[in-house]
Amino acid sequence: MSDELHPDIDTQRLATLRGYQILDSGPEEAFDRITRLTADIFAAPMASISFIDENREWFKSAVGFAESHIDRSISISTDVLVRREPLVVEDLSKEPRFGGNPLVSGDSAMCFYAGAPLLAPNGTVLGALWIGDTVPRFRIPKNQLDRLRSMAEIVISEMELRREIVLREQAQKNAAIARSNLDLTLALSDIASFRIDLETGMIEWGGAYMKIWGEDADQAASEVETAFARVHSEDRETVREAMSAATAPGEKFETRFRIILPSGEIRWLEGYGDYLEANGRPTLTGINKDITHSVDQQEQLRLHTRELHHRLRNLFATLQSIMALTKNSANSIDDYIERIKGRLSALNRAQQILLDTNFVTGSFAALVRDLCQTYPRMRCTGPDFALSENAMVSISLVLNELATNAVKHGALTTDKGLVTVDWTVEPEDGQNIVNLSWSEHGGPSAKAAETDVSGSGFGSALIDHSITRNLRGEIERRWTADGLRCTIAFPVPEDGIR
Repeated sequence: MSDELHPDIDTQRLATLRGYQILDSGPEEAFDRITRLTADIFAAPMASISFIDENREWFKSAVGFAESHIDRSISISTDVLVRREPLVVEDLSKEPRFGGNPLVSGDSAMCFYAGAPLLAPNGTVLGALWIGDTVPRFRIPKNQLDRLRSMAEIVISEMELRREIVLREQAQKNAAIARSNLDLTLALSDIASFRIDLETGMIEWGGAYMKIWGEDADQAASEVETAFARVHSEDRETVREAMSAATAPGEKFETRFRIILPSGEIRWLEGYGDYLEANGRPTLTGINKDITHSVDQQEQLRLHTRELHHRLRNLFATLQSIMALTKNSANSIDDYIERIKGRLSALNRAQQILLDTNFVTGSFAALVRDLCQTYPRMRCTGPDFALSENAMVSISLVLNELATNAVKHGALTTDKGLVTVDWTVEPEDGQNIVNLSWSEHGGPSAKAAETDVSGSGFGSALIDHSITRNLRGEIERRWTADGLRCTIAFPVPEDGIR
């Protein structure tokens, strides 16, 4: 036998052979037809299309024998790999190197062999197209060898076509898998994909389109016009213009619009896409995303921002009023600073509690507890309920004036003095009424006229105005030998009690 191929060359050859994905494949009529035709042309009882891998010669198609493969070490076609030219052995029985070959011995012994290399486009030899006879043949004409070579070239052409088909099928399979994975990803992301044939108006949907466009979207939104019937009438022209603009070079499809589902639910969608030519047809492809929640959040933010601006204006107005009135009632700069500091702290206390909840309503109990932490020796008990911002500011200012008076003139001027703030909420005439009791104990005995909260002055006016005007309530003050007693009553919304 001839010398074997260099290992590096054989490695490259085997890689090329595997690239055709033909080894151990089933029978194929195209190759069987070539084998039969070759046997007929050369009047040969045996013919085969053979491929040689690491260890064997494998017969893709064969005529005249039943073996599927033989060991590479006894293959006659191995010589073709090295020669890269047609090989003719006129009488195998006279060649010692083929002794013991099962194709050369036995009842159907092969005496004649002629094989042409199966030469791949990259120059590697993959195997051979060969014929055999049970009797020797001598003086084979060159034109017959040329025919055998031509038939081998037909085998390679068929292999190239087969590989192209295999690659195309694999590409289609991979594309189908990729499409399935994309649809799954879009579905999990609540995104719908679309592909619109702009000539026919037909829509091919994918992803979460039924979740977004409705459970009947495969029928009700299968065409552009039927889908437009679901688009909000005020947004249809915008969508049409965006679709038309996308056909211009360098432009994209991008728009935001509303759809109305059969249930009457309105959803906001965003659309993104590109124009392309698919198989020669104008196509718009892209995605839809449900942004209803985001739009709702933006609207809520806009409303909250507007509400915040409104409340800030009210707060600044209150500040200006307090500063001006405090200035008019103060006895000195130090007195002014002290008074304004306390009143601004009351405002801050109310605003902080509002901020801790929803900035619209606040906890009355939290407001009183915060006051008790600011002024030691104050105790409070009572149920919690919610008050609006204006009411929170008003009651905070009232309690601050009472606490300031207790520090300056009342129970909190002594080490043993104590202030208790108790309140109840009771129904009366169809609404809930807060009854609050401010009681000072252990303070100095004093007359009512000696205090700002029970006589004339800004503190007294602030309390009266806050209770009667802002809270629509009533206030009663009286002095006892033990200190100030103040009762306040005002209504609270029914849904404010917790």
